[in-house]
Amino acid sequence: MLLSIDRVLQLLSEGKSLDKIAELANCTIADVQNVIEETRTLLGKSNKALSKKKIIIKKGRDESDSGRPGLASEQNGAAEDLFQGAELSAVPLGSALTIYTDGASKGNPGPSGIGIVIYDNNDHQVGKVSLYIGNGTNNSAEYKAIIRALKIARYFQANDLKIRTDSELVVKQINGEYQVKNENIRPLYNEAVSLIASLPKVRVEHVTRNLNDKADFLAKKASSAIKRI
Repeated sequence: MLLSIDRVLQLLSEGKSLDKIAELANCTIADVQNVIEETRTLLGKSNKALSKKKIIIKKGRDESDSGRPGLASEQNGAAEDLFQGAELSAVPLGSALTIYTDGASKGNPGPSGIGIVIYDNNDHQVGKVSLYIGNGTNNSAEYKAIIRALKIARYFQANDLKIRTDSELVVKQINGEYQVKNENIRPLYNEAVSLIASLPKVRVEHVTRNLNDKADFLAKKASSAIKRI
């Protein structure tokens, strides 16, 4: 099978995994990933018809990443790691995104998870993340969810980003209203602030828990997962 950009995008939109596409095309997973990255590069440079296409990436929670090369280089790690626990569909490049985040810890500290829900500028859900992140506190999980959301937004070159979370403490710390007194949290705070500075426009906003129910569910689901990633 010819491994073309259009064919790879079609198979991804049909929900085919990277393994299945590689099998159908009689090629390696690395070849499929190279086509996806080539698409991303073309979309970033072109304002013609091709630029209207969207990258579609769908990864199952139980999909092993062992031995696989990353989709692209990220300053803070390979994109393959960035998309652990993620299901992303039609995420636009160079556009406005709104991302809801939450972190959960069973025991505080205890088994923790993050939940992320991504919306495009038409308020359509285009992605979600539910990922177990090891033992930690609620606050550390909240920060790690925001950090992951910021990295995803940077990967897709978001030009206007709104992060929304129900953690008023974290929002006020990031916005400079509260000081960070916990030394275990300070490195996470510093990383979040650094990522915010690397993006063109970012607002971190507080929302009530009922408006963050999807991210809350995904975070709690991840923290309760039997199989740890």
